[in-house]
Amino acid sequence: MKVRRLVNSILTFGMVLFLFITLPIFEQQVYAGNALEAKLNISSQKVVKGKTFNLRVYNLKSNQSVVFSSSRPGVAAVDSSGIVTGIDNGSATITAKIYEAGKLITTLSCSITVGPPAIAIMISKLSLDLEVGDQARLSYIVFPNNTAEIPVYSSNNEAVASITPGGRVIGESVGQTHVFCMISKGVYATCEVTVRAKEEPVGPTESEDPVPAETPAAEQEAPAPEAPAAEAETPVAE
Repeated sequence: MKVRRLVNSILTFGMVLFLFITLPIFEQQVYAGNALEAKLNISSQKVVKGKTFNLRVYNLKSNQSVVFSSSRPGVAAVDSSGIVTGIDNGSATITAKIYEAGKLITTLSCSITVGPPAIAIMISKLSLDLEVGDQARLSYIVFPNNTAEIPVYSSNNEAVASITPGGRVIGESVGQTHVFCMISKGVYATCEVTVRAKEEPVGPTESEDPVPAETPAAEQEAPAPEAPAAEAETPVAE
């Protein structure tokens, strides 16, 4: 009896010791599998000559560092903080190398296109007529055609008609307003938007005095035959 208790105690102690040793290892493996990988905030970008934008690295650990570089510094330059500057028209690749304890972990890249600013703009429609809840798409043409500038949409009254960054106009409420497509020099194109109340569909009306359908002749009832006249009684001879 004592031997059995001793064996059970040894087995229980062994299981507890096994769990104590392996559980932290299992948690580390799960954490490593779910760890977020480092990535850039954007994979490609157009930059107007002379303008800048900030290239950022997300999910960077506290013990990691990043080194930025440009494939063509004469076209697009980048500093140690990831600030990219458009130097001259053309294309370049900005590289971000991630190091941990002096060892290269991964390399990220972003394609850059540098072009001139826009000087003129045209919009696809000068006016829109919408019902509340309806949508319509606007597009634009900018000059010169090699510009790297992206126009910005806006609405004069978003309560009447709103517009998304991609140019989708949404009728919000009854009224009239203008939406704009603007470039940096203050030049813009405009579209007048009229929003009307949504019309409810009208169904067919019924006649107040419907005329009954005629019964086909074949189905009409035939007149009942007349009963034969009663025969006169013959007198009985006496």
